[in-house]
Amino acid sequence: MAESRRRVRGPLRTAAAVLVVPHELAHVLPAAAAGLTYRLTLLPEWEGSADPLWRFDADLDEESPLWLVRLVAVAPTPVFLGVALALRLSGTVSGTTALVAAMLCALWGTLSAGDLAVALAPSEARDAGEFLVRGRPGTQQAADALAVLTTLIVAGVLLL
Repeated sequence: MAESRRRVRGPLRTAAAVLVVPHELAHVLPAAAAGLTYRLTLLPEWEGSADPLWRFDADLDEESPLWLVRLVAVAPTPVFLGVALALRLSGTVSGTTALVAAMLCALWGTLSAGDLAVALAPSEARDAGEFLVRGRPGTQQAADALAVLTTLIVAGVLLL
């Protein structure tokens, strides 16, 4: 039985990873525009309690502006709030389509605890030379609260 769970977990994680590609690509947009060398790793090996589907990383050095590190970290939120707003203003979505668009924009626009940790401590990421910062107590709870807020804003834009 344990073996069958392992076989199911792999394809389910891979399917979930495919679903969140747009979130990762939103990190890439400002990184690529700024000329950073970036990498996306599917289903990365990870130590700790997290089990990430992707890892975005980009090379940082002491000259990397802190505002850019923050922008790359939080990019999914403004990108997908912008997509939701553009869909609303275009008038192209309604009914079930609007509900699906709202769910996807909220999912893709929500920051992970890792995204938030980098945004809150960009100098640590810059000093480490990568988009990885040890989360502080409360980071996961703050990310969860922001997920709810992001979802409510997206729903308000597309469904009300």
